[in-house]
Amino acid sequence: MAHDIDIAWVQPQNFRSQANYDKVFKSCKPAKLRQYLQINKYLIIHVDTDASADFGVPHQENGELLIPEKLVEKVVAKFRLEMGEDFYSQYSDRIIFAIAVHSIECWLFPLLDSDDKNSQTENCFQILKQTVANFRKNYEYYQEITKKYHNSDDFLKLYPKNPSLKIFIEELAKRNIEIPEES
Repeated sequence: MAHDIDIAWVQPQNFRSQANYDKVFKSCKPAKLRQYLQINKYLIIHVDTDASADFGVPHQENGELLIPEKLVEKVVAKFRLEMGEDFYSQYSDRIIFAIAVHSIECWLFPLLDSDDKNSQTENCFQILKQTVANFRKNYEYYQEITKKYHNSDDFLKLYPKNPSLKIFIEELAKRNIEIPEES
């Protein structure tokens, strides 16, 4: 029997316009976050790092590319700074970051690509568009292709292959959040 998980999607207004990261940061002010947390047990904050340099988190440090783990750490630190350490300390057990290095499409590689690109973090959309027949950027399509993640055996085998997806799943595990398998 499947267990339902209630998900309340919260998106900044005019989200589909340019500079979405800016709208995400503006939505992460303590007053707004308190509203979300009054009616939700957890808050997952998602942003891709492809434009992180635009919000003050460059992809390089001392001329070296940051590894995904370090980039995620720096983006989380930026969010913590924006929301304030006092607020974050009070609610940190309920705030989960889903930081995709460099795009959410990179989290699809373990599902759609069988070679060593599973940990790919650059140009993921373009690569998938070139290598996967009929690949398109569309919510319903992404729902369809991620069905393999619904099987916990497949998911447990695949998620560690992408570094930023692995970080997100480990954050869920730290809070003992289990996503039940669909029947």
